[in-house]
Amino acid sequence: MNPSSHPRILALDAAGAACSAALLADTEIVARRWEQMARGHAEALMPMATEVVGEAGFDALDLLAVTVGPGAYTGLRIAIAAARGLGLAVDVPVLGVESFDLHRRMARDAGVTGLLAVVLETKRSDFYVQLFGADDQRLGDPLVETGPAVEANLSGVGSNLVLAGDAAARLLDGAPGLAGVADAVVPQHGDAAVAAMLAGERYGGADLSTLAPPRPLYLRAPDTTPPSADKQRLRQSP
Repeated sequence: MNPSSHPRILALDAAGAACSAALLADTEIVARRWEQMARGHAEALMPMATEVVGEAGFDALDLLAVTVGPGAYTGLRIAIAAARGLGLAVDVPVLGVESFDLHRRMARDAGVTGLLAVVLETKRSDFYVQLFGADDQRLGDPLVETGPAVEANLSGVGSNLVLAGDAAARLLDGAPGLAGVADAVVPQHGDAAVAAMLAGERYGGADLSTLAPPRPLYLRAPDTTPPSADKQRLRQSP
């Protein structure tokens, strides 16, 4: 990658209940595909990517970006595998973007100021949570907590708190004590266009050729079970 050029960045996102691809050229999003979906990311993502790169193709890219979580286990694996495969095929680096940073930036772009709690889906009864200060510095470590635990932790952070993310509304529904604390709720799904913008800012003319391949960010072990054939072999093992 030529660090003096204006970057062409393809970003992919399948970390939540949406699937998207976006192309940034220089500093602007020039193509974007986005669709809300609970499943089907594997079938939708690469056609979206092909559409947004257009006739120039993948060989014209300088950088790939992909959201790495936390988020849905299957969606993360799909998007990261696609990004890493494309990166190897066209010999460009791949940059990972955390879902917390993606949703923080989306909320700020929507006009949110001050204290911000990004609340993301775990596809279970609990939540992924990261608190940000008005200066966008992280306040503490990211957490995986039940609704009552999140309510207890956020109730003491002060007033004018904003909840943002794809699980923000669900949290407030089950945590009535936050109604008097949260100044606003901003439900939002991930968007590869925002990941592309973040990657472009991090690119900043620097050489990212030695960037380590992205890995999924898991705040806990994924819920998986062996395929049925494997389970049968396990039962038959001595």
